[in-house]
Amino acid sequence: MALIKNNLWKLFCFLLLGGLVLVSILLAYEWQNIEKEYRTSSQNRVEFSAQALKSTLRNKELMLDLIGRDILSNNNLPEKTSTIKLLDNILLENPVLLGFGLFNPQGEIIYYSSNLNASTMINLKKNEKTRQSFAQTLSSDKMVLGQTYFNQSLQEWVIPIRKALRDKSGTVIAVMTAGMAVSRGTKYLNVLQSNSDDYIMLAREIDGFIQYTSVKDADIASYTKTTIKQALGLSDNALVEQTGKAKEILKSSEEVFSIDTQVGGKPYITSAKFDNRYQLWTLSHMAMQPIKSVFYWKVCWYSFIYLLICAVLYFGFRFIARAEQKRIDELFYLSRNDDLTKLPNRKALRDSFEAKKETSFSLAIINITNLRSMNNRFGMEYSDKAIKTYAAMLQATFAAPYLVFRNSGNEFCIITPQLLDEQNRHVFEQSLESSIQHYEVNNSERPLNISVGVANYPEHGITKSKLVRSAHLANQWAKDTGQWLCHYHADIKQAYLRRLKVEERLNVALSEQSFSMAYQCQVNEQGKIHAMEALIRWHDGELGMVSPAEFIAIAEQSDLIFKIGDFVLARSISEFAKMQQHSDTPLELAINISVMQFQSSAFIPTLLQSIETNNVAAHSIILEITESLFMDNLEHVIDTINSLKSRGIRFSMDDFGTGYSSLSLLRRLPIDELKIDKSFVDDILIDPKSNSMVQSIIAIANSHNLSVIAEGVEEQAQFDMLVDIGCKRFQGYYFYKPVAAATVIEYLTVN
Repeated sequence: MALIKNNLWKLFCFLLLGGLVLVSILLAYEWQNIEKEYRTSSQNRVEFSAQALKSTLRNKELMLDLIGRDILSNNNLPEKTSTIKLLDNILLENPVLLGFGLFNPQGEIIYYSSNLNASTMINLKKNEKTRQSFAQTLSSDKMVLGQTYFNQSLQEWVIPIRKALRDKSGTVIAVMTAGMAVSRGTKYLNVLQSNSDDYIMLAREIDGFIQYTSVKDADIASYTKTTIKQALGLSDNALVEQTGKAKEILKSSEEVFSIDTQVGGKPYITSAKFDNRYQLWTLSHMAMQPIKSVFYWKVCWYSFIYLLICAVLYFGFRFIARAEQKRIDELFYLSRNDDLTKLPNRKALRDSFEAKKETSFSLAIINITNLRSMNNRFGMEYSDKAIKTYAAMLQATFAAPYLVFRNSGNEFCIITPQLLDEQNRHVFEQSLESSIQHYEVNNSERPLNISVGVANYPEHGITKSKLVRSAHLANQWAKDTGQWLCHYHADIKQAYLRRLKVEERLNVALSEQSFSMAYQCQVNEQGKIHAMEALIRWHDGELGMVSPAEFIAIAEQSDLIFKIGDFVLARSISEFAKMQQHSDTPLELAINISVMQFQSSAFIPTLLQSIETNNVAAHSIILEITESLFMDNLEHVIDTINSLKSRGIRFSMDDFGTGYSSLSLLRRLPIDELKIDKSFVDDILIDPKSNSMVQSIIAIANSHNLSVIAEGVEEQAQFDMLVDIGCKRFQGYYFYKPVAAATVIEYLTVN
């Protein structure tokens, strides 16, 4: 039971662990997908922004070149600075631009848009912050972006763009400049959304400073102090470690790549793309925290589903465990309790014996001796009802601390709380009688017959099997001696050992054919032999002469009776055939048949075969049966008798008058002869009741056309009395003792 329960919950734990592993794998897969999705989104955003930026810058580069050349072609380089209305008109059409200026190669401004203050203009070549980018512009054919700065007059962060204008010989004649508004970066970068956790940034490769960031609250430090390494939080070596490529390769290929970075101590996914023309890095910073938040939501959802499934599994397994436990409890109950009576069974008896081994107690075994008869006469349903009723009465009579068990079909056991000594034995026996009397009050027409054997622990057995055997022996002694209850004593053990020895030697006798047959002649009024009764005899090499009354009873209990019965039929009919040859008148052979032998399916074929083999007339065979034969399955017995009578075989009722036969039963029985028991003949001269009983038997036989034979005649006076009251056939020591077949042949010759 514990093993099944343990295995069930082991399976539950295994499923939980397996589910946990599966959830972990799914979450790992989800994390990879989420990270991949966001990383791809970041890369796409960089690609999109880089393309938009490149398109804007190319557009602005072309614009600067065209505007500058147009100014130079229409105006000479003046000695003083001046405004040009054209530039103002262009500004109106390009809201991204904040102003224009045309500088000479010496860095001095020549023309500018009217929204600029000439007094604040600096010399680009001489100013420390613009010197490097101005020099780069002079040496480059491409537009150059200067370092982002804050314009005081415009109150705006500006990205300066400069384009060198050259003559046909390639000499720089002027530098056209303009300023792009940082605040309007979303227009030329197509940034759809931006916050501190997700933003676009442009970084200058030449000096590493930030050119633009889409973070709205970016301060001066973002553009004047923070370098690209500080923004990315990643060294060139770490870049190689993550991408597997050197920085120069990534720049030359202008491919989009993603790396993991730390910005301000926070983890980010950074996607980047380099623009070789303008030497700019387009960067997308996407914080990991929002990604983790999405993942945490997934974790919560999967955890909820997992816990829900766990809860369903738990209740399912608990239901199964309880159902299994209930079934196991039922099986355990059935394994320890009788299904019919609900009493504890043999296994429970064993366990109870083990539990009480440290104390002294008595074990009573109760047999219902007429249960088989009930089955045959009234059916098993009635027998089951009787057992159930009696079990309930036993339980009610012997309540705790007594223990009541049903040991087998017709057997109950009672364990007493203490030894049944001389003082409390009487109380126990009265309680048993009370249980039977209580049963018979409600079932008077069909009473129960019981036999009880009692043994004491540890005196009569120190193990359960030995104690039960002692109680069984006491029970059998009660049956054999005609008592209803017997307490185990030393003589029972001796009788048991004798029984075992007889049974052992019976097997030897059957194998060695050491049985013999004796015959007691039966005579008529004139003393002439007309029949003989076959009587088996056994002289054993170890036990000596053993009485048939002893070994036949043992044979019936060990099923050896069938082999002995076959021997009696074969030997007696064979020897009877020889006797017949020495008689000038027909003879009859009476053979005693046991109940078990008669009810055997092999009995009729064996009998008929012996008769046919020895060429004996069937009507010369008389089968002697007792009243006990009719106690079980009367209809079947009658059918068997009629079957044999149809072949000429006759039947005699042995020991008539000593049993429970009624006149109504006698009327139904197809028998041919009544045999008056020896007990009546013994007292016929001194007991008027015995004399009257014999006369009644003879009268009954005459009224039913049955012949009568008196057995046990040992005196002349008994013979004379029997003749006077009408008996015509006799058997007893007064005439002949049981003798061997050869002696019978001598009698026949003389007779």
